[in-house]
Amino acid sequence: MMSQRVLVAVIAYNEEQNIRATLRDLLDENLGYDIVLIDNGSLDKTVELAKEMGIPCVSHFINSGSSSGTLMTYFNYAYSHGYDILCQLDGDGQHIASELPKIVGPIMNDEADYVIGSRFIEKKGFQSYALRRMGIRIFAIIDSMIIGMKVTDITSGARAYNKNVIEFFGRKYRHEVYDTNQLLLLSHFAGARIKEVPVVMKEREHGRSEFNIVNALGFPVKGVINIIGTLLQRSNIEKGSY
Repeated sequence: MMSQRVLVAVIAYNEEQNIRATLRDLLDENLGYDIVLIDNGSLDKTVELAKEMGIPCVSHFINSGSSSGTLMTYFNYAYSHGYDILCQLDGDGQHIASELPKIVGPIMNDEADYVIGSRFIEKKGFQSYALRRMGIRIFAIIDSMIIGMKVTDITSGARAYNKNVIEFFGRKYRHEVYDTNQLLLLSHFAGARIKEVPVVMKEREHGRSEFNIVNALGFPVKGVINIIGTLLQRSNIEKGSY
């Protein structure tokens, strides 16, 4: 098999305290993957620090409101640059570069089209906070029922996609994606083979997560709306009408 080009899209918003260590971890691991920073309108030195390390950057003019607002940006970037595999990695330092081959491997071996790195399968490392785990569990149950397979970590930022999924979101699906429920269901309806693999994550060392009390209250409402909206698109997606 010809060598497959892999892109790691590091997504970040105001992560100047974490971004250098995140990128250094990737570079030191020497996986042979290309890296791009997808900046969600940072107001600090996130982009400046990444550029100093030689990392190409794509910046949003304004913040999209959540990390999901970076999805279509990195899919379009990966598609337009001809990548075979695309990974998402959060810029807050929670994801470990040495874990990336675990989510890339099933795609390289043609075992899956969309791979989720789950911290809840082996329950090692940072397990997130209680309130967030509760919400993740509820929506994991709902999503599992819809797609007909068990998923556990539907908000995981450690994900990988093959060329078919890149093309679907990078060229065919011309709408916004608002959360990971929608991303998962759209991929399933488009025929993607989905797989979860165990990964280890760390707690962020600096700064605060975008998930706060306000987001916690809005998370279930937005999740339900996005699931219903995606289900209404199901027939068109399965027919290839986007």
